[in-house]
Amino acid sequence: MLSTPPRRAVCLALFLPFLGACGPASRPEEAPPPSTTTEAGLQVSTLVAPGSVWRYRDTGVDPGAGWTAVGYTDTAWKQGSAQLGYGDGDEATVVSYGPSTSSRYVTTWLRKTFAVADPSRVSNVVLRLLRDDGAIVYLNGQEVLRSNLPSGTVTASTLASTVIADSAELTWHSTTVPISALIAGTNVLAVEVHQSTLNSSDLSFDLELTADVSAAPATPCWPLDLPALSTLRASPKKVFAHYFSPYPLSLDNREPSVDYYARHYLVPTGENSKFAYCGGLLKQRPLPQAPRAAGVDYELANFELEVRRASALGLDGFTYDILNHTGTHWNRLLKLLQAASNVDSGFRIVLMPDLTSTYSGTDAEALTAFVNSIASVASHPAVYHLDDGRLLLAPYYADKRTPQWWASVVQALQARGIPSALWPVYVNPWVAQTNALKAVVPLHGTSTWGSRTLSGASGQLANPGTAHGMGLQWMAPVALQDSRPKDLVYTEANNSQALRALWSAAIQGGADWVQLITWNDYSEATEFSPSSGTQWAAFDLTAYYTAWFKTGVQPPIVRDGLYYFHRRHSTSAAPDLTKQSAVYRLVNGAPAVNEIELLAFLTAPATLEIELAGSVQRTNVAAGIQSFRVPLQQGTPSFRLVRNGATVASVTSAFPINNTIVYQDMLYRAGGSLSCDRSPFLP
Repeated sequence: MLSTPPRRAVCLALFLPFLGACGPASRPEEAPPPSTTTEAGLQVSTLVAPGSVWRYRDTGVDPGAGWTAVGYTDTAWKQGSAQLGYGDGDEATVVSYGPSTSSRYVTTWLRKTFAVADPSRVSNVVLRLLRDDGAIVYLNGQEVLRSNLPSGTVTASTLASTVIADSAELTWHSTTVPISALIAGTNVLAVEVHQSTLNSSDLSFDLELTADVSAAPATPCWPLDLPALSTLRASPKKVFAHYFSPYPLSLDNREPSVDYYARHYLVPTGENSKFAYCGGLLKQRPLPQAPRAAGVDYELANFELEVRRASALGLDGFTYDILNHTGTHWNRLLKLLQAASNVDSGFRIVLMPDLTSTYSGTDAEALTAFVNSIASVASHPAVYHLDDGRLLLAPYYADKRTPQWWASVVQALQARGIPSALWPVYVNPWVAQTNALKAVVPLHGTSTWGSRTLSGASGQLANPGTAHGMGLQWMAPVALQDSRPKDLVYTEANNSQALRALWSAAIQGGADWVQLITWNDYSEATEFSPSSGTQWAAFDLTAYYTAWFKTGVQPPIVRDGLYYFHRRHSTSAAPDLTKQSAVYRLVNGAPAVNEIELLAFLTAPATLEIELAGSVQRTNVAAGIQSFRVPLQQGTPSFRLVRNGATVASVTSAFPINNTIVYQDMLYRAGGSLSCDRSPFLP
């Protein structure tokens, strides 16, 4: 059981044509132009278009070591569209040259991310650069173009070699970029633009990156061949994911680089520095996507996308956390119900009234609000009903109201012609609370919010039998991790081990349902929906374990796949306590663990390798699901599967490990090696 307070404090507020694999951590800030078909099944794809949005630093102060790397944090940098510069009048974004026209900043720095699903499908990468006066372009830290700058080491005060003027200012300079510079997932272009004189009157920058991309192979995204949705839905065992309405895919339908997540939740200055004490409310976000077109109901379209994603995993639906019976959160429920009906006629929404957040006031006031709101949606075709027709209600923290109050709810709904059944979800010890409610109101099942630790998962094994002994069904909680920046607390999940142990408890213990906790609560880092932090890893693992739980048979592994899990720094790394208000507290009993995990799905015996800081550690393992863990160290880990002397699968982490920090970040990052066509899961 979680000993930390309930999580229901509500705070409201790109896609490339070949995106796939278990990344990226972020996407381009704008939708690229359409691809152009060429010979031999190739498409010319624009990875970075002219006029793109770039992050830039125009302070004249060197950004420090590592600024060209993927993992460098540039969220404090400004943003603007190219051309960037000053002095010519054709700039989309005017950058600062400093306080003096006679002693201008020599160097301006720029960064931009873009996504590549599978570098092996990419060829003929061409970079075109417009610069005035000189520039160096880096791709993932590797220099790929130097133009009008001296050879050797370049500093913030190094002047460009010659003055660029007249028509030369409009000249684009091209080069072919080595494919080896690309990585799967998030890539970053970093550029430093230098003036030739301290009193130069102008500066210009723009860039284009294109590539030939072969068609995506028709490879499924998972180590298993997932049974048909009809087969999974026919199982009496159900899997629902808990939907937390404060964090939909987009809060404002703006470009991801400037949307509400980017401006307010991911940075210390968000919402008037409300989260400065913890470095930002969130350490990750939903996978960024380009805004929906004008005139499109973007909320509905995004809910439809989330339903498609959940259905693709074989899920039966969402348990929707009802945070309010009016306003934004209620309206999102209505749109989610519509989206479910639009996309998947078998997808159901279990109503989960949140008793920590809504239906307040006296018992009588709460009863009226509860019954009126529930009755207004009870007949919607997407709302879950039991086979006997009863409306199923799964109240979160049901013990916030007395058993007698719940009896009145059931009676009042019945009086309106709505027979109902309760399946409460408890945070406090569930057996005593279940017995107290069961003595007054017949229950269909019971559940708990559960554990996020490896040791706690073992305690879940006996719960289905205990519930069955009470004549009730059991909904097993399954979670990936729990880290809460707003509370400065975290729970130790041991990489993927707690997640897999919770699935094991549900499967071996004979649970009737599983609740994935959660689909999208990024404020507690519990999301299974693909995110910038865990990418597609938790999503992919859900496909495997859902099939196992529903069929009762462990799915055969038909393709090799690697997944990695690790934090970005050690749990003992010291934050800057002049900015972070306190050190994170470790809660819920499990000791801190600092490991890097390679979780492999293997069709045959193999050697697993983890390379970090110039050292390779390896182990020989049998076929099946294998976990290989090594101590966490600084650097960027790479992971390989070797069989018969050949590398069968590999992936490099998108998240460098660095113990020099300002704010702590206890989120486990994740990613994977399987490249596939994820277009069914994308806008």
